[in-house]
Amino acid sequence: MKQKLLKTVLIGLGIVVAISLLYFLYQDYRPEIQILLHPEQGDIKEKLLVLLRQHETRDVLFLMGLIVIFNAIPGLSNSIFCILAGLCYGPWLGLLINWCGNILGNTIICVLINKINFSRSFKKNRILTYLMHQKHPVIGMTIGLMIPVIPSILVDYTAVRLKLPVKHIIGMIVIGMFPTSFIYAFGGDAIFSGNIKRIATALAGLIILIVVALIIFQLASHHEKSSSKSAS
Repeated sequence: MKQKLLKTVLIGLGIVVAISLLYFLYQDYRPEIQILLHPEQGDIKEKLLVLLRQHETRDVLFLMGLIVIFNAIPGLSNSIFCILAGLCYGPWLGLLINWCGNILGNTIICVLINKINFSRSFKKNRILTYLMHQKHPVIGMTIGLMIPVIPSILVDYTAVRLKLPVKHIIGMIVIGMFPTSFIYAFGGDAIFSGNIKRIATALAGLIILIVVALIIFQLASHHEKSSSKSAS
């Protein structure tokens, strides 16, 4: 009962903080929003670029905070904020914001996992079961973190349940969070600059990750069927 209450309180607190950060970002980005809503004559893209790239450090922290929170709350996606980081701060600083935010979000999940109650359906998730029975689970979980359609909390829960050393979990998160952080940051910058080649490259990277996800889903389904036959 205490674990369920703690989970509800943490999610509620995360949502309140996220709404507050969104409000502060809205206030700071109001000039850009006004330009988009009421475009004037001239080079709008150039005006937006100047305004977007001159924001203060606190906006970086606000955006990173949103990436952390939306990464840590089950069922939410932080992809829009990761793309926004690349759009507002360029590919390299955007990558750093995304990567740090995703690493911190997953680390928070790992710290809290033993204090939170998870449903029976979550614990019996086919992807979770598949990851826990890998010959080399760290490699499997690292690949799982690279794929945006696989909830990272599944991978984090698996790592904690398997009682992996902290250094392995941190290494897994650092490596696993890099590809999507990179794709979203460079994709966001490419969308703003209109770089077709970079947009195509980002889309190709996402498609590859989705294909890998489909393969993992198929393998997990096959593993579940094999386990059911063995049990019967």
